[in-house]
Amino acid sequence: MLATLALIALGASLVPAHRAARSSPALLTALITTEAIGLVLVGVAVVSARTWSSIAQEDGVIEWATFLAYVFAAGWLLLVVRKQSPSWWFKGATFLLAAFCIVVAGEEISWGQRLFGFKPPDVFLERNFQQEMNLHNVLMDERGLGFKLESKDLVVVVVLGFCAVWPWLVRRRRFTVFGPLAPPYALLPLALGVAAAELAYNVELTGEGAELVAGLIFLASALVVAQPPPRVVMTWLLAPLVVGLLLSTILARVMFGSDEDGTRTAAAELALLSQDVANGATDKLLKKNVHKRAFTSMHDGYVTLAGGTFYEGQAKRHDRRGYCLDPWNNPYWIFYDKSSRTGAVYSFGPNRRRDIVVRDPKSDPGDDVIVRFRIPETAAAAPPEQPAQPDDPTPPQP
Repeated sequence: MLATLALIALGASLVPAHRAARSSPALLTALITTEAIGLVLVGVAVVSARTWSSIAQEDGVIEWATFLAYVFAAGWLLLVVRKQSPSWWFKGATFLLAAFCIVVAGEEISWGQRLFGFKPPDVFLERNFQQEMNLHNVLMDERGLGFKLESKDLVVVVVLGFCAVWPWLVRRRRFTVFGPLAPPYALLPLALGVAAAELAYNVELTGEGAELVAGLIFLASALVVAQPPPRVVMTWLLAPLVVGLLLSTILARVMFGSDEDGTRTAAAELALLSQDVANGATDKLLKKNVHKRAFTSMHDGYVTLAGGTFYEGQAKRHDRRGYCLDPWNNPYWIFYDKSSRTGAVYSFGPNRRRDIVVRDPKSDPGDDVIVRFRIPETAAAAPPEQPAQPDDPTPPQP
């Protein structure tokens, strides 16, 4: 319902937005360029789900482009936009908006967790369903705010607040000094497109593309303040995608090289984990197709791992293996197909990104480490494991 309303509003606002943007070559270029990027993303997702998955996955082109869009927006705000007014109120607000962009950029790449392979603090591992060092996914845990806040809802609120509420607010006499920091209303259709995509979520990883367009909106808003030539606007809006492609390629092939010791360790741990998943599968797992992080699967009652061989007989532990992390501190994953009763447990491997199409047994695994298993028809399902409470008295294991 809400997605349909957003699409209707998008269609109704397109013509007025383009008409208003004609008065500014920079704004018109920003609008058309961002629309073109969004349409290309939609086209790729519709034509080839596999291609879309490969570029939209963690540490892929889309994620790095989103990171760069917010970084570039922060750079323009600090180096160009803050000079547009002598008011210290304006300069302070510019710094705050730039800081917000930097925080979003950091959250997008989990503050370098996968890049540097460090283990996040326990609070992120326990309450972040993606087991990453970022705050926005912690808010999805009901123990955070007292209710679950979906990431897509947060994106919708931010992008509509920035493109609709903020421009309206700066028209009030008390806030007119901040006017240049607000995006022109001509960019509102882009925000409505992001909202519609997030609310509909028709394709896997839709949110990654929507977040990229949201980042480009912030960048476009910063660019048009100084009214640079159209070629400059187009170059800066395309730069995140070009540089993101280079970064994802270089990191996968150069920085993240082979790690034979880590690969052997992961293979040995996955062999144990596959046994525990097969033996500890619950009815909830056996009746569904599942593709989740191993720790999340345990927390959600799909499998029982406590006391198994992977946990080395322990009920609970707070080290890397206790949170089902691989040697590079990235989550182990579980895949299960209910029709064939087959599944797999796997790690992204040294390059920290998913190379395999786990649903396809013939897929090239790249450097991913994977162990496949089958649950016999006669296997009895284990009872769901109850998630630990925040005041669990069990002492941490060394």
